[in-house]
Amino acid sequence: MIAFDTLSAATRLRREAGFSEDQARVLVDTFAQCVDESLATKRHVKETEEALRREMQQLDASLRGDLASLRGDLEKTALRDDLEKTETSLRSDMRALEHRMTIKLGGIVGLALGILVALEALVF
Repeated sequence: MIAFDTLSAATRLRREAGFSEDQARVLVDTFAQCVDESLATKRHVKETEEALRREMQQLDASLRGDLASLRGDLEKTALRDDLEKTETSLRSDMRALEHRMTIKLGGIVGLALGILVALEALVF
């Protein structure tokens, strides 16, 4: 969670913008509540990353199981060429999925950093 000095912010609003004490307090409290409810914290980012990793591991296990099954079937029917094509395709799909997940995680981190920078600009 980000540290936000509500007292300091309310004092600045009163001194520099001419807000009444009640106006400054309500505005700062509302802003702090919005930040608390919508800001992606390190914990949220970590939870998302862990969920993505679990999903990738499940997908990997599923794909490995599918590949093992395909290998058995293809050995019986002597279609090894098709197995190699399928394996290459699955590996490509896994790389593409990993890439998309990395981009999404990077987007979440970027968004969090952007919010932190914007918040810092508002506070200071």
